[in-house]
Amino acid sequence: MKKIRKVVLKVSLCFLGLMLILGGAVGAILVFYAQNILTIFIGIAFSLLCLSGGIILLHKGTKKDKRINVTTKTIFNVSKKPITDKEVSYPIKAKKNQTEKEPVQQEHNRPSADYIKTIFLHMFKKRPYKEDDSFPEYFYYEYGIINIPMYFNELKDEGLITLSHPEEVLGLMKVSELKDILSERGLKKNGKKSELIEYILLHINVNELPIMNENYFSLSQTGKEYIEIHHDYIVLKQHPEWGIYPWEYQSEKDKSNGTKDFNEIILSLLNSKILNIKKSDFKTSTFEYNQLQNLYISSYKLFFDGECFIDALKALFKNLLLSLSGCKNNYLIKSKKTLKLNDEQIMKSYSPLIVDSYVVKSICGLKDYYNENILLDVYKEFIGPYNLCTYEMLCEVTTLIFSSSILTLSKYDTIIRDSFIKRLHK
Repeated sequence: MKKIRKVVLKVSLCFLGLMLILGGAVGAILVFYAQNILTIFIGIAFSLLCLSGGIILLHKGTKKDKRINVTTKTIFNVSKKPITDKEVSYPIKAKKNQTEKEPVQQEHNRPSADYIKTIFLHMFKKRPYKEDDSFPEYFYYEYGIINIPMYFNELKDEGLITLSHPEEVLGLMKVSELKDILSERGLKKNGKKSELIEYILLHINVNELPIMNENYFSLSQTGKEYIEIHHDYIVLKQHPEWGIYPWEYQSEKDKSNGTKDFNEIILSLLNSKILNIKKSDFKTSTFEYNQLQNLYISSYKLFFDGECFIDALKALFKNLLLSLSGCKNNYLIKSKKTLKLNDEQIMKSYSPLIVDSYVVKSICGLKDYYNENILLDVYKEFIGPYNLCTYEMLCEVTTLIFSSSILTLSKYDTIIRDSFIKRLHK
C-alpha cells in the first residue's frame, strides 16, 4: 500500500510539472504576439514562473530513492566493485552484523558431539530401543538432532549399538505378558521376572514370538566402553541443580588440561557462579537468594564426596547464615519503593526465618570437624545485599543445632523482622 502511494505521488508531480511547463510555453507565445509593454512583462513573468515550477515538480517526480537503490545494490550486489561499509545503509549494516554473530553464538552454546552421543547412548543402558521409537524432545531443540533415524543408523555404523539379545527384548515385556506366553504352552509361570525370561529361553523358540519380529538395539561392547570413558557427561546431565551447561563444563575441562578431576572442575564452576553473585550490584539487580542457597548445598556435596570435610562444613554454614540474614525478603524492599506499600501490607508477604532441615542434619553429621574459626570465616565471607544476623546470633543458633533436638528460631525471627522493618524506612 505504501509503495502504491509513492507511485501515485510521483506520477502526480510529473503531471503537474508537465502542465506548468506547457503553461510556460503558452506564456512565451503570448509575449511574442503582445501589443504593449505591460502584456510583455506579465507574459515573461508568467512564463518564467510556470517553467521553473514545472521543472522542480518534474525533477521531484522522476528523482530516484537513493536508499532503495543502495539497499538493492547491497542485497543483490549488482555492482562489480566490492561493497564497502559506506555504501550500506545503517539498517542493513546492523542486520548484517547480527546474522554474522548468531551462528557463532548458537554453535558455542551447543553441547559437543561427544556429549550428545554419550547422553543418547546412555538411554540404551536401561533398555533396548527401536529406530522409530519416541525419544525425548530435548534431542531436537537442545541438541539439534533433526533426524533421529539417521542418527540411529550412524551409531549402528560406528558399532556403538547392535541388535539386542533375546533376553533383553523379553525384558521389555510385562510380567503378566511373560506368564501368558508360558501359560499358553502349558508351562509353569511362577517366579520373578528374570526367572520367567530364563524359563522361556530354555523351553520356547523365541523366534516364534511376535516381539522378535521387530529390530531392537542395545549397547555393543564398544558402546559400553564409550559411555564409560565419557561418564562425566552423564553425571553432569543428572545434576541440573548445578546450573552448569555442557559447553561451560567442556571449556573448563579443556582449560584444566587434565590437571583437575571432575569434582574440582564442577567446584570451580560453582565458585565462579557464587563470585558472579558477589560482584552483582544488589541495589540495581535482583538478589538470587534461592540460586545462592542451591550453590552452597551443591558445593557441600562435592566437598563431602571429595572428603574435604572442613570445606563441606563451611558451605553448609554459608547456607545457614544466608537463611538467618533476612535477605530472603529483600524483594519486599523494592516492592515498597515501586508500589508504595505501607509496612502492614509488606508484612503480609514477609517470610519468617526457615533453615533447611537437610542442612541442619548435615551440619550435625560433620560435628567432629567443627571449630569456631569456621564460623568466623563464614561470617566474614557473607554474600548478600545486607546481613541482619549478628555473629553472636550465628554462634547461638549453631549451639542450638548441636545441642537441641528441635531448632526453634522464633526468638531470632523477631529480631530479624524488626531489623528488616527498619531497613524499609531507609
